[in-house]
Amino acid sequence: MRPGDLVRTALGALAAHRLRAVLSVLGIVIGVGAVVATISLVSGATAQMRARIAGLGIRTITINVFPTAIQSAAAARALTAELTDRLAAAEHVSLVVPIASSRGTVSLGTQSRDLSLLWVTPAYPLLFDDFYPASGRFIHDLDPGQKVAVLGANVARDLFPLDDPVGQVLTVELAGQKVPFRVVGAMVARGTIGNQTLDDYVYVPLATLQSLTGTRQFTTYIAQAVDANSVERAAASIESVLAATFAAISPQAQTTTGGLASRGVLGTLLGGAGGVRTARLNPYAVTVQKAVIEIYEESVRTMTLILGSEAAISLLVGGIGIMNIMLVSVVERTREIGIRMAVGACRRDIRNQFLAEAVVICLLGGLLGLGLGWLCAWLGALFGGWPFVMSGYPALLAVGFSAAVGLGFGLYPAVRASRLDPVEALRYE
Repeated sequence: MRPGDLVRTALGALAAHRLRAVLSVLGIVIGVGAVVATISLVSGATAQMRARIAGLGIRTITINVFPTAIQSAAAARALTAELTDRLAAAEHVSLVVPIASSRGTVSLGTQSRDLSLLWVTPAYPLLFDDFYPASGRFIHDLDPGQKVAVLGANVARDLFPLDDPVGQVLTVELAGQKVPFRVVGAMVARGTIGNQTLDDYVYVPLATLQSLTGTRQFTTYIAQAVDANSVERAAASIESVLAATFAAISPQAQTTTGGLASRGVLGTLLGGAGGVRTARLNPYAVTVQKAVIEIYEESVRTMTLILGSEAAISLLVGGIGIMNIMLVSVVERTREIGIRMAVGACRRDIRNQFLAEAVVICLLGGLLGLGLGWLCAWLGALFGGWPFVMSGYPALLAVGFSAAVGLGFGLYPAVRASRLDPVEALRYE
Protein backbone atom coordinates (compact mmCIF):
# COMPACT_ATOMS: atom_id res chain seq x y z
CA MET A 1 0.00 0.00 0.00
CA ARG A 2 1.14 3.53 -0.72
CA PRO A 3 1.81 5.89 2.22
CA GLY A 4 -1.24 7.98 1.38
CA ASP A 5 -3.47 4.93 1.41
CA LEU A 6 -2.01 3.84 4.74
CA VAL A 7 -2.75 7.23 6.31
CA ARG A 8 -6.32 7.31 4.95
CA THR A 9 -6.95 3.77 6.18
CA ALA A 10 -5.54 4.63 9.61
CA LEU A 11 -7.70 7.76 9.89
CA GLY A 12 -10.75 5.76 8.86
CA ALA A 13 -10.08 3.13 11.51
CA LEU A 14 -9.65 5.84 14.16
CA ALA A 15 -12.85 7.58 13.09
CA ALA A 16 -14.74 4.31 13.45
CA HIS A 17 -13.68 4.09 17.10
CA ARG A 18 -13.60 7.72 18.22
CA LEU A 19 -13.70 7.18 21.99
CA ARG A 20 -10.94 4.60 21.85
CA ALA A 21 -8.85 6.93 19.68
CA VAL A 22 -9.34 9.84 22.08
CA LEU A 23 -8.31 7.74 25.06
CA SER A 24 -5.29 6.47 23.15
CA VAL A 25 -4.21 9.95 22.15
CA LEU A 26 -4.69 11.38 25.66
CA GLY A 27 -1.61 9.75 27.17
CA ILE A 28 0.61 11.07 24.39
CA VAL A 29 -0.93 14.56 24.66
CA ILE A 30 -0.16 14.73 28.37
CA GLY A 31 3.36 13.37 27.96
CA VAL A 32 4.34 15.64 25.07
CA GLY A 33 2.65 18.63 26.70
CA ALA A 34 4.64 18.05 29.89
CA VAL A 35 7.94 17.83 27.96
CA VAL A 36 7.26 20.96 25.90
CA ALA A 37 6.02 22.99 28.86
CA THR A 38 9.03 21.96 30.94
CA ILE A 39 11.52 22.97 28.24
CA SER A 40 9.80 26.29 27.55
CA LEU A 41 9.35 27.24 31.22
CA VAL A 42 12.92 26.37 32.16
CA SER A 43 14.24 28.25 29.10
CA GLY A 44 12.26 31.36 30.02
CA ALA A 45 13.28 31.27 33.67
CA THR A 46 16.91 30.65 32.68
CA ALA A 47 16.91 33.58 30.23
CA GLN A 48 15.56 35.91 32.89
CA MET A 49 17.95 34.74 35.62
CA ARG A 50 20.98 34.83 33.31
CA ALA A 51 20.12 38.38 32.26
CA ARG A 52 19.84 39.45 35.89
CA ILE A 53 23.04 37.73 36.94
CA ALA A 54 24.86 39.17 33.93
CA GLY A 55 23.53 42.56 34.97
CA LEU A 56 25.53 42.21 38.17
CA GLY A 57 28.63 42.21 36.00
CA ILE A 58 29.97 39.04 34.42
CA ARG A 59 33.49 40.51 34.63
CA THR A 60 33.28 41.29 38.34
CA ILE A 61 35.43 39.69 41.01
CA THR A 62 34.60 40.10 44.70
CA ILE A 63 37.42 40.28 47.23
CA ASN A 64 36.75 39.82 50.95
CA VAL A 65 39.49 40.27 53.52
CA PHE A 66 39.23 38.86 57.05
CA PRO A 67 41.26 41.09 59.42
CA THR A 68 40.70 38.71 62.34
CA ALA A 69 42.83 36.14 60.52
CA ILE A 70 45.91 38.37 60.82
CA GLN A 71 47.37 40.88 63.27
CA SER A 72 44.83 43.70 63.54
CA ALA A 73 47.41 46.50 63.69
CA ALA A 74 49.14 45.29 60.56
CA ALA A 75 45.78 44.78 58.85
CA ALA A 76 44.74 48.35 59.63
CA ARG A 77 47.88 49.59 57.87
CA ALA A 78 47.42 47.34 54.85
CA LEU A 79 43.69 47.50 54.14
CA THR A 80 43.66 51.07 52.89
CA ALA A 81 43.50 52.93 49.61
CA GLU A 82 47.07 51.78 48.96
CA LEU A 83 45.89 48.17 48.64
CA THR A 84 43.11 49.35 46.32
CA ASP A 85 45.72 50.90 44.05
CA ARG A 86 47.86 47.75 44.08
CA LEU A 87 44.86 45.59 43.18
CA ALA A 88 43.86 47.98 40.39
CA ALA A 89 47.38 47.74 38.99
CA ALA A 90 47.22 43.92 38.83
CA GLU A 91 47.42 42.32 35.41
CA HIS A 92 44.09 41.93 33.51
CA VAL A 93 42.29 44.17 36.05
CA SER A 94 40.64 47.36 34.79
CA LEU A 95 38.96 48.68 37.94
CA VAL A 96 38.82 48.07 41.69
CA VAL A 97 36.20 49.65 43.95
CA PRO A 98 36.29 49.37 47.78
CA ILE A 99 32.87 49.15 49.42
CA ALA A 100 31.34 48.72 52.88
CA SER A 101 27.87 47.74 54.02
CA SER A 102 25.90 48.44 57.17
CA ARG A 103 22.38 48.72 58.53
CA GLY A 104 20.85 51.99 59.56
CA THR A 105 17.51 53.50 60.52
CA VAL A 106 16.36 55.91 57.82
CA SER A 107 13.72 58.47 58.82
CA LEU A 108 11.59 60.78 56.69
CA GLY A 109 9.15 62.82 58.72
CA THR A 110 7.16 60.30 60.74
CA GLN A 111 8.27 57.37 58.57
CA SER A 112 11.12 55.21 59.77
CA ARG A 113 12.69 52.13 58.17
CA ASP A 114 15.65 49.91 58.90
CA LEU A 115 17.54 49.77 55.59
CA SER A 116 20.77 48.44 54.15
CA LEU A 117 23.38 51.11 53.46
CA LEU A 118 26.04 50.49 50.80
CA TRP A 119 29.01 52.83 51.13
CA VAL A 120 30.61 53.13 47.69
CA THR A 121 32.79 55.31 45.49
CA PRO A 122 31.67 57.17 42.33
CA ALA A 123 33.14 54.37 40.17
CA TYR A 124 30.71 51.78 41.57
CA PRO A 125 28.13 51.92 38.67
CA LEU A 126 30.90 51.21 36.14
CA LEU A 127 31.03 47.64 37.44
CA PHE A 128 27.56 46.74 36.15
CA ASP A 129 25.65 46.77 32.90
CA ASP A 130 22.21 47.83 34.16
CA PHE A 131 22.98 50.27 36.96
CA TYR A 132 22.11 53.89 36.18
CA PRO A 133 19.91 56.62 37.68
CA ALA A 134 16.21 56.79 36.90
CA SER A 135 16.23 60.36 38.18
CA GLY A 136 18.92 62.67 39.44
CA ARG A 137 22.45 61.33 39.47
CA PHE A 138 24.77 58.91 41.23
CA ILE A 139 27.53 59.88 43.64
CA HIS A 140 30.32 61.73 41.80
CA ASP A 141 33.83 62.95 42.50
CA LEU A 142 32.65 66.23 44.04
CA ASP A 143 30.74 64.35 46.76
CA PRO A 144 33.49 62.72 48.90
CA GLY A 145 32.80 63.56 52.51
CA GLN A 146 29.43 65.10 51.65
CA LYS A 147 26.23 63.79 53.22
CA VAL A 148 24.42 62.76 50.05
CA ALA A 149 22.49 59.58 49.27
CA VAL A 150 21.17 57.69 46.23
CA LEU A 151 18.12 55.49 46.68
CA GLY A 152 17.45 52.05 45.27
CA ALA A 153 14.23 51.72 43.23
CA ASN A 154 12.21 50.08 46.02
CA VAL A 155 13.39 52.54 48.66
CA ALA A 156 12.50 55.50 46.42
CA ARG A 157 9.06 54.05 45.67
CA ASP A 158 8.27 53.29 49.32
CA LEU A 159 9.48 56.60 50.78
CA PHE A 160 8.35 58.82 47.90
CA PRO A 161 5.44 57.07 46.15
CA LEU A 162 4.18 60.29 44.52
CA ASP A 163 7.11 62.73 44.66
CA ASP A 164 10.52 62.93 43.08
CA PRO A 165 12.99 62.01 45.85
CA VAL A 166 15.76 64.19 44.44
CA GLY A 167 16.40 67.10 46.81
CA GLN A 168 14.64 65.51 49.78
CA VAL A 169 16.47 65.10 53.10
CA LEU A 170 16.63 61.81 54.99
CA THR A 171 17.86 61.28 58.52
CA VAL A 172 20.08 58.24 59.00
CA GLU A 173 20.87 56.97 62.49
CA LEU A 174 24.44 55.68 62.59
CA ALA A 175 26.35 54.63 65.69
CA GLY A 176 23.95 56.48 67.95
CA GLN A 177 24.00 59.75 66.02
CA LYS A 178 21.41 61.10 63.57
CA VAL A 179 22.92 62.37 60.33
CA PRO A 180 20.95 64.21 57.61
CA PHE A 181 21.55 63.06 54.03
CA ARG A 182 20.34 64.90 50.93
CA VAL A 183 18.97 62.65 48.19
CA VAL A 184 20.67 63.31 44.85
CA GLY A 185 19.30 60.42 42.79
CA ALA A 186 17.22 57.27 42.50
CA MET A 187 18.33 54.19 40.57
CA VAL A 188 16.45 52.06 38.04
CA ALA A 189 14.86 48.80 39.21
CA ARG A 190 17.18 45.80 38.94
CA GLY A 191 14.94 43.03 40.32
CA THR A 192 15.76 40.05 42.51
CA ILE A 193 18.61 37.54 42.35
CA GLY A 194 18.18 34.42 44.48
CA ASN A 195 16.70 35.59 47.77
CA GLN A 196 18.17 39.09 47.58
CA THR A 197 16.40 42.20 46.26
CA LEU A 198 18.86 44.52 44.56
CA ASP A 199 16.63 47.60 44.88
CA ASP A 200 16.52 47.82 48.69
CA TYR A 201 19.81 49.67 49.18
CA VAL A 202 20.69 53.26 50.00
CA TYR A 203 24.00 54.24 48.36
CA VAL A 204 26.18 56.75 50.22
CA PRO A 205 29.78 57.94 49.68
CA LEU A 206 32.41 55.74 51.23
CA ALA A 207 34.43 58.83 52.12
CA THR A 208 31.50 60.04 54.24
CA LEU A 209 31.63 56.83 56.27
CA GLN A 210 35.34 57.38 56.78
CA SER A 211 34.79 60.94 57.98
CA LEU A 212 31.99 59.91 60.34
CA THR A 213 33.77 56.94 61.88
CA GLY A 214 37.41 57.82 61.37
CA THR A 215 38.17 54.42 59.87
CA ARG A 216 40.43 54.02 56.86
CA GLN A 217 40.21 50.25 56.68
CA PHE A 218 38.56 48.45 53.74
CA THR A 219 37.65 44.77 53.93
CA THR A 220 35.59 44.34 50.76
CA TYR A 221 36.52 45.21 47.19
CA ILE A 222 34.90 44.60 43.82
CA ALA A 223 37.27 44.29 40.87
CA GLN A 224 36.52 44.21 37.16
CA ALA A 225 38.49 42.26 34.57
CA VAL A 226 39.43 43.91 31.29
CA ASP A 227 37.10 41.53 29.42
CA ALA A 228 34.98 38.42 30.00
CA ASN A 229 37.75 36.10 28.78
CA SER A 230 40.28 37.47 31.27
CA VAL A 231 38.28 36.93 34.47
CA GLU A 232 40.19 33.86 35.64
CA ARG A 233 43.56 35.44 34.88
CA ALA A 234 42.54 38.65 36.65
CA ALA A 235 41.49 36.63 39.70
CA ALA A 236 44.87 34.88 39.69
CA SER A 237 46.67 38.23 39.52
CA ILE A 238 44.58 39.54 42.41
CA GLU A 239 45.45 36.47 44.45
CA SER A 240 49.13 37.07 43.79
CA VAL A 241 48.86 40.65 45.03
CA LEU A 242 46.96 39.60 48.15
CA ALA A 243 49.33 36.73 48.88
CA ALA A 244 52.33 39.04 48.67
CA THR A 245 50.60 41.70 50.79
CA PHE A 246 49.63 39.36 53.61
CA ALA A 247 52.88 37.46 53.53
CA ALA A 248 54.59 40.76 54.28
CA ILE A 249 52.08 41.61 57.02
CA SER A 250 52.07 38.24 58.73
CA PRO A 251 54.39 35.44 57.61
CA GLN A 252 52.37 33.04 59.76
CA ALA A 253 49.25 33.58 57.59
CA GLN A 254 49.35 30.64 55.21
CA THR A 255 47.76 31.28 51.83
CA THR A 256 46.77 28.62 49.35
CA THR A 257 44.58 28.55 46.27
CA GLY A 258 41.70 26.33 45.30
CA GLY A 259 39.42 25.43 48.14
CA LEU A 260 36.11 25.83 49.88
CA ALA A 261 33.15 28.09 49.10
CA SER A 262 32.67 31.45 50.76
CA ARG A 263 30.37 34.40 50.17
CA GLY A 264 31.39 37.81 48.96
CA VAL A 265 29.10 40.81 48.58
CA LEU A 266 27.98 39.71 45.13
CA GLY A 267 27.82 36.13 46.37
CA THR A 268 25.47 37.30 49.12
CA LEU A 269 23.32 39.08 46.56
CA LEU A 270 23.05 35.79 44.74
CA GLY A 271 21.96 33.88 47.81
CA GLY A 272 25.39 32.54 48.72
CA ALA A 273 26.46 30.84 45.48
CA GLY A 274 29.95 31.58 44.29
CA GLY A 275 33.03 30.21 42.62
CA VAL A 276 35.72 30.88 45.20
CA ARG A 277 39.44 30.54 44.69
CA THR A 278 40.66 30.42 48.28
CA ALA A 279 41.11 27.90 51.06
CA ARG A 280 40.13 28.11 54.71
CA LEU A 281 43.51 29.33 55.94
CA ASN A 282 43.53 32.35 53.66
CA PRO A 283 42.84 35.75 55.24
CA TYR A 284 40.99 36.65 52.03
CA ALA A 285 38.45 35.20 49.61
CA VAL A 286 38.31 35.88 45.86
CA THR A 287 34.91 35.19 44.30
CA VAL A 288 34.67 34.97 40.52
CA GLN A 289 31.29 36.22 39.36
CA LYS A 290 31.48 34.29 36.09
CA ALA A 291 31.57 31.05 38.06
CA VAL A 292 28.25 31.95 39.69
CA ILE A 293 26.55 31.90 36.29
CA GLU A 294 28.19 28.59 35.41
CA ILE A 295 27.03 27.04 38.69
CA TYR A 296 23.50 28.33 38.12
CA GLU A 297 23.38 26.99 34.56
CA GLU A 298 24.65 23.60 35.75
CA SER A 299 21.84 23.46 38.33
CA VAL A 300 19.34 24.42 35.60
CA ARG A 301 20.59 21.61 33.37
CA THR A 302 20.19 19.15 36.22
CA MET A 303 16.68 20.41 36.97
CA THR A 304 15.74 20.19 33.28
CA LEU A 305 17.02 16.63 33.11
CA ILE A 306 15.00 15.61 36.17
CA LEU A 307 11.79 17.28 34.97
CA GLY A 308 12.30 15.99 31.44
CA SER A 309 12.76 12.45 32.74
CA GLU A 310 9.50 12.70 34.68
CA ALA A 311 7.72 13.92 31.55
CA ALA A 312 9.30 11.12 29.49
CA ILE A 313 7.78 8.61 31.90
CA SER A 314 4.36 10.01 30.97
CA LEU A 315 5.18 9.39 27.31
CA LEU A 316 6.20 5.82 28.04
CA VAL A 317 2.95 5.26 29.94
CA GLY A 318 1.07 6.67 26.96
CA GLY A 319 2.98 4.35 24.64
CA ILE A 320 2.06 1.31 26.74
CA GLY A 321 -1.57 2.43 26.57
CA ILE A 322 -1.36 2.61 22.78
CA MET A 323 0.12 -0.88 22.65
CA ASN A 324 -2.76 -2.22 24.72
CA ILE A 325 -5.34 -0.47 22.53
CA MET A 326 -3.69 -1.78 19.35
CA LEU A 327 -3.64 -5.34 20.71
CA VAL A 328 -7.35 -5.05 21.48
CA SER A 329 -7.89 -3.68 17.97
CA VAL A 330 -6.06 -6.63 16.43
CA VAL A 331 -8.31 -9.08 18.31
CA GLU A 332 -11.49 -7.22 17.35
CA ARG A 333 -10.49 -6.97 13.68
CA THR A 334 -9.20 -10.51 13.28
CA ARG A 335 -11.93 -11.40 10.76
CA GLU A 336 -11.18 -8.18 8.82
CA ILE A 337 -7.52 -9.19 8.68
CA GLY A 338 -8.48 -12.61 7.32
CA ILE A 339 -10.64 -11.05 4.61
CA ARG A 340 -7.85 -8.68 3.56
CA MET A 341 -5.42 -11.58 3.30
CA ALA A 342 -7.96 -13.60 1.36
CA VAL A 343 -8.32 -10.88 -1.29
CA GLY A 344 -4.56 -10.55 -1.78
CA ALA A 345 -3.10 -8.44 1.03
CA CYS A 346 0.35 -9.69 2.06
CA ARG A 347 1.68 -9.81 5.59
CA ARG A 348 3.70 -6.64 5.01
CA ASP A 349 0.51 -4.72 4.10
CA ILE A 350 -1.23 -5.85 7.29
CA ARG A 351 1.79 -4.97 9.40
CA ASN A 352 2.15 -1.52 7.79
CA GLN A 353 -1.59 -0.82 8.22
CA PHE A 354 -1.56 -1.34 11.99
CA LEU A 355 1.82 0.33 12.35
CA ALA A 356 0.48 3.37 10.47
CA GLU A 357 -2.48 3.55 12.85
CA ALA A 358 -0.18 3.60 15.87
CA VAL A 359 2.06 6.28 14.33
CA VAL A 360 -0.92 8.46 13.32
CA ILE A 361 -2.32 8.23 16.86
CA CYS A 362 1.02 9.30 18.33
CA LEU A 363 1.56 12.12 15.82
CA LEU A 364 -1.90 13.51 16.54
CA GLY A 365 -1.15 13.28 20.23
CA GLY A 366 2.21 14.97 19.67
CA LEU A 367 0.69 17.92 17.81
CA LEU A 368 -2.06 18.37 20.39
CA GLY A 369 0.49 18.00 23.19
CA LEU A 370 2.69 20.62 21.52
CA GLY A 371 -0.19 23.10 21.60
CA LEU A 372 -1.08 22.18 25.17
CA GLY A 373 2.54 22.48 26.29
CA TRP A 374 2.99 25.92 24.76
CA LEU A 375 -0.30 27.08 26.28
CA CYS A 376 0.81 25.90 29.75
CA ALA A 377 4.22 27.49 29.23
CA TRP A 378 2.63 30.80 28.21
CA LEU A 379 0.39 30.78 31.28
CA GLY A 380 3.33 29.84 33.51
CA ALA A 381 5.45 32.67 32.08
CA LEU A 382 2.55 35.09 32.45
CA PHE A 383 2.00 34.32 36.13
CA GLY A 384 5.68 33.68 36.90
CA GLY A 385 6.83 37.00 35.48
CA TRP A 386 9.55 35.65 33.17
CA PRO A 387 9.77 35.77 29.35
CA PHE A 388 7.87 33.24 27.25
CA VAL A 389 10.40 31.32 25.17
CA MET A 390 9.05 29.38 22.19
CA SER A 391 11.54 27.66 19.90
CA GLY A 392 11.47 24.99 17.24
CA TYR A 393 13.34 22.52 19.42
CA PRO A 394 10.27 21.45 21.46
CA ALA A 395 8.27 21.03 18.23
CA LEU A 396 10.91 18.75 16.69
CA LEU A 397 11.23 16.86 19.95
CA ALA A 398 7.45 16.41 20.22
CA VAL A 399 7.00 15.16 16.64
CA GLY A 400 10.10 12.98 16.69
CA PHE A 401 9.43 11.41 20.05
CA SER A 402 5.77 10.85 19.22
CA ALA A 403 6.69 9.05 16.00
CA ALA A 404 9.27 7.00 17.89
CA VAL A 405 6.70 6.00 20.52
CA GLY A 406 4.24 5.02 17.78
CA LEU A 407 6.82 2.89 15.99
CA GLY A 408 8.17 1.37 19.19
CA PHE A 409 4.88 0.46 20.85
CA GLY A 410 2.92 -0.18 17.66
CA LEU A 411 5.40 -2.63 16.15
CA TYR A 412 4.50 -5.65 18.27
CA PRO A 413 0.71 -5.43 17.67
CA ALA A 414 1.37 -4.83 13.95
CA VAL A 415 3.67 -7.85 13.66
CA ARG A 416 1.21 -9.97 15.62
CA ALA A 417 -1.60 -8.97 13.24
CA SER A 418 0.53 -9.78 10.19
CA ARG A 419 1.30 -13.29 11.49
CA LEU A 420 -2.32 -14.37 11.90
CA ASP A 421 -3.29 -17.46 9.94
CA PRO A 422 -5.74 -16.36 7.19
CA VAL A 423 -7.94 -19.45 7.58
CA GLU A 424 -8.15 -19.12 11.37
CA ALA A 425 -8.76 -15.39 11.02
CA LEU A 426 -11.71 -15.96 8.65
CA ARG A 427 -13.24 -18.48 11.07
CA TYR A 428 -12.90 -16.03 14.03
CA GLU A 429 -16.18 -14.72 15.48
